Amino acid sequence: MNRNNSFVWPVLILMMLVASAANGQTSVKLSGTIFSDYSYTLASPNGENDGENGFDFRRVYLTSDFKLSEKFDGRVRFEATDKTVASDGKPAVFIKDLYVRWKNAFGDGHNITFGVSSPPMWTVSEKQWGHRGLEKTIMDRGKVASSRDMGVGFNGPLTSNGKVKYGLMFANNSGGKAETDKFKRLYGQLEFYPTNELKLSLGGDYYQFQGGSSVSGNLFVGYSMSKLKLGVEGFVNPKTIDSADDKDTRIGASFFGFYQVKETQRLIARFDLLDRDNVGDTTQNNWLILGYSFMPEKGIEIIPNLIFDKDDANDDATLTGRLTVVASF
Repeated sequence: MNRNNSFVWPVLILMMLVASAANGQTSVKLSGTIFSDYSYTLASPNGENDGENGFDFRRVYLTSDFKLSEKFDGRVRFEATDKTVASDGKPAVFIKDLYVRWKNAFGDGHNITFGVSSPPMWTVSEKQWGHRGLEKTIMDRGKVASSRDMGVGFNGPLTSNGKVKYGLMFANNSGGKAETDKFKRLYGQLEFYPTNELKLSLGGDYYQFQGGSSVSGNLFVGYSMSKLKLGVEGFVNPKTIDSADDKDTRIGASFFGFYQVKETQRLIARFDLLDRDNVGDTTQNNWLILGYSFMPEKGIEIIPNLIFDKDDANDDATLTGRLTVVASF
């Protein structure tokens, strides 16, 4: 698809949704989010990238949440990122979410979702982390799975008080792109809310691919107080390669938290450790971010932050200073 068409289709879809809302056929809520940075490389391995700096947008969302009836609603979300560009280097828009949800399909709170949506992988941890504008959660960042997939999902409560919930999804494992093979992926997650302060999740997924299979398991524990939020997340992801005796195994752990200094200011910290044993070739990544968030008004967040990023393949780390602006409407 050329760049012109990539912009035309999102605009047409939005126009159709807005038109149907104007005709009273459905209700539509439009929203958007922008993650933008000024970054400066303070230090890099061998000094090769020292002093590199620039302004960039990292991610832009334009979202249309629509309600067809009391039973059916859905979402269309378009996205552009600094890594998804057309041949001329300009942003290329693509569909991030495109789904319809059947609410209370087989009982109170039990929903069915069909289309391109988020698999039940890091839903709880991402909400607790709360700073997607700074970075993805560790499984997303470590590329254990895509943040979107095309398939059918189920979610709902397992207890009458809502303290235990489930999520299941059977999908293409194509990241929202067109299916290219016969294999599918199964995701599952359990959520636990024993108290108002404590939340936990336990999940995993399984899929086959040409020449092997993959399984993963993950655990998250989050704790919230009046001024402090904490989270610990870990995963293990071994891939079996039929042609090799060893496995391609990824493991990771993330520790994060923020302290609410004032009503509109917070101190943010996070440390990630990622290990990969790729059929005997072991690599390790240590990643740390420190930030201070200012919220001058609703919908605007300004976050000076510092990122330490070191792979064991390099003697020195990359140290990057950023000024991140998150705007939502």
